[in-house]
Amino acid sequence: MNGTNEMDLFGQTERGAAIDALHEATAIYTSEAIVEQLLDRIRWPLGARTLVDTSCGDGAFLGRALDRLLSQQAGITDTELLARVSGWEIHFFAADQARARLRQVLLEHGYPGDRAESISMAMIRCADFLTEGPTSGAFHAIVGNPPYLRFSHVPELLRMEYAGILPEHARADLLHSFLDRCAALLHPDGELAMVTADRWLFNDGAARLREVVGQRFGLAHVSRLDAASAFYRPKLRRANTPPRVHPVAVVLSRAQGALPIGREPIYPGENIGVPAPAGVTLGQVAAIQLAPWLGTPGVFLVNANTAARLPVAHLVPAVDSADIRDGLLMQPTRFAIVTRPGEEPHPEVIAHLKRERQSMCARGQRRVAQWLPPENVHDVDVSCPSLLVPRITRTLRPVLVPPGVLPINHNLRIVCTGAMSLTEIEAHLCSPESEAWLRQNAAPLESGFRALTARSLRSLPIKG
Repeated sequence: MNGTNEMDLFGQTERGAAIDALHEATAIYTSEAIVEQLLDRIRWPLGARTLVDTSCGDGAFLGRALDRLLSQQAGITDTELLARVSGWEIHFFAADQARARLRQVLLEHGYPGDRAESISMAMIRCADFLTEGPTSGAFHAIVGNPPYLRFSHVPELLRMEYAGILPEHARADLLHSFLDRCAALLHPDGELAMVTADRWLFNDGAARLREVVGQRFGLAHVSRLDAASAFYRPKLRRANTPPRVHPVAVVLSRAQGALPIGREPIYPGENIGVPAPAGVTLGQVAAIQLAPWLGTPGVFLVNANTAARLPVAHLVPAVDSADIRDGLLMQPTRFAIVTRPGEEPHPEVIAHLKRERQSMCARGQRRVAQWLPPENVHDVDVSCPSLLVPRITRTLRPVLVPPGVLPINHNLRIVCTGAMSLTEIEAHLCSPESEAWLRQNAAPLESGFRALTARSLRSLPIKG
């Protein structure tokens, strides 16, 4: 049965199955302490301000927001209550949990059972906010913990629906989709207070999203959260294991002092909102390059046995982070095949590439000149020594790469431009100040690792 309205043997539609899969992949719920901290940062329930949670889960944010409203504005009518607080939830079971939570809050404030039931049912709408939610209007407060899921992992049925209505800049991740829609629905005097994954703040793929959001609002607050305590009942994780996400608490508003948001990355840390220090940055005294990626091993990146059968003129020793042992670079055991556009290589190289071409990645196979790797190697100057900094690292300590050796696989390569010697640069990278900068500015990964980019490393302050 392929139709979206047809039922399977257990009575579930294809759409229902897609929603279940989405819920299992994204339903991590926010702890009450974090909810309270975020609500403390916005002007709720001041005056007649309105509040919505666009993906409310089991109603943690709405429950605390409703309690604050009833505590501070006793005597509010049912009609006013429904106009002030609302929630959306795509999954029926979670929506029922949210309604039960709101019903309990109403009961605790003296509402009779039937009235509490009626209000809680009307306050939560079980529907997809992205496809069925409002596209105009202005909420004074948008709160919650929206889903974080790369668009390619969204169930196909839902992904096709979203692709038809979402702008290009909001399709990389469901988090992007919700942030874009919520920013568009926020009142000019409104505030968005959410727990989000940190990656939208600095990933290159979210640059346009940041720019669009920043045209409407600034960053009034951002702080890192501990995944082990920020969430409860995470889906698809073993007991006592935090979800694999690096959460931040974010508040967007037009308040005075809010940090402008643009295409440039924002790295949550102690220095957020603090102007860059006056003086020199690493990018001003050295060239920081992203080492080329050669595609599937065995094609343009070969071992010593294969290299022995190819012309030396087409080979250069190649290294990456796998060649580092105890802080030292080992003897290279792999070689990059160097070819040039408009210059057909030696017949033995052509023969090798023809034999191995079928295993080449799609990106490499799209090159017009079939003897060129996915990324250019021929224009990388290896005549001078360089420093290699792994892109995924626990420390900024670099490794010296001698002349004639090519760093590969998107590690970071630092080359002198004359303003400082390589020795001076290496000493600065190993300093406590640089290690502190790494902790504040590089995205955290699992097991204490950090993700560096060439752009961020260029902004490293240099003493002197």
